[in-house]
Amino acid sequence: MKVLFLLFTLLCFAFYTSAQTNEGTFKADLGAGYAIPSQGFGVKPGVTFVAEPHYYLSQNFALGLRFEGALLGYEAQYNDELFSFFGSSAITSDYYFTKGRTRTFLGIGTGLFTRHYIFNEYDYENDQFYTSGYGAIKLGFLGRIGLEAGHIRIAASYNVIGANFSYSAFTIGYIIGE
Repeated sequence: MKVLFLLFTLLCFAFYTSAQTNEGTFKADLGAGYAIPSQGFGVKPGVTFVAEPHYYLSQNFALGLRFEGALLGYEAQYNDELFSFFGSSAITSDYYFTKGRTRTFLGIGTGLFTRHYIFNEYDYENDQFYTSGYGAIKLGFLGRIGLEAGHIRIAASYNVIGANFSYSAFTIGYIIGE
């Protein structure tokens, strides 16, 4: 009976100690927030949506793949342009400074950004009021800082797209997994 009790105690100890680390685990973040452009003629603040799966390489370091869309208002250079949508796919890395349920982090990333714009014009042949088009795909970079508290993630990021445009994004989201 003593051996069985000792074996049970050791198994419980092993289970609880391995449950305290998140190394080798996956998680995903889903978030939304406010985007503020810092450059660009006539660009106005808007909303952003983020989805990002992560893989923990160690207790304090995670790699991710971020998909973000930022819908920004636009004061047209031409009379018919309504708004701009920036989409990005970026490889990210986050370093966590603390352990536990409340964790602060600092992250960087690089990826591809593209601009999609909507025009307000009447097309007589197709009977359409709106047309759209894509801009060039550009290499971009991002830096971010944030806080994870339980399953809530709050982050502030700065996205640099090429030489002529950048924007800040403040997001809050929900963490699935971990």
